[in-house]
Amino acid sequence: MIPSPIRVYVLDDHLLMRESIVAFLGTQKGFTVVGHDSSAEQARSIITRIKPDLLILELTLPGQASLSLVGELAALSPNTKTITMASVEQKEDIVEAFRLGARGFIPKQIAAGLFLKCLQKIHEGEIWLNGRLTEAVLSALGSQQTSRNADDKSKLSQREMEVVQLVVQGCKNQDIADKLFISEKTVKNHLSAIFHKLGVTGRLELTLHVFEKRLFPATLEHAQTTN
Repeated sequence: MIPSPIRVYVLDDHLLMRESIVAFLGTQKGFTVVGHDSSAEQARSIITRIKPDLLILELTLPGQASLSLVGELAALSPNTKTITMASVEQKEDIVEAFRLGARGFIPKQIAAGLFLKCLQKIHEGEIWLNGRLTEAVLSALGSQQTSRNADDKSKLSQREMEVVQLVVQGCKNQDIADKLFISEKTVKNHLSAIFHKLGVTGRLELTLHVFEKRLFPATLEHAQTTN
């Protein structure tokens, strides 16, 4: 069975950029553009009605309209994953967009192949942002939620909790295997189980989840001082 194409809506008040994205995606198998606009107000009602898989959103729309829309769509169209774009990395706005529910940030200078990979990964449930922004986003989400989530911790075995803490510290699979005296294959098996139990899809989303829920405060402090 041929999978359904990823349905994309593009919102950007720069006409050339918007039309370029629409034209480019129109040539790519696996994607279909279901709408595009320059106005957040007009786009809001359309997105709420057609519920695209992905929204590519210019982060610097006038009057903080972009951030308002991210927050509103989290409730109005929760299955639509928002990817923000900008020519310049405005850290505060990017962090706020993630806090409100955005799933990725990409610079407008991104290469075409990487752009498509980003859309695919976010559609699959992953989070996308570059390394320079990761610490800022993690710190913001970590300070946003200081309560502990005992339910999540109770889902994990002692070994799985050890693996999570090492992932948050930035250890690769082989590093984790060496530290815990287990095989790399066993590490991968633990990670698969952890992802399933916590409802995350990858290492970055796991780290964001741990910061947001403050699952291991001491580990988080170590990670923030070593990254």
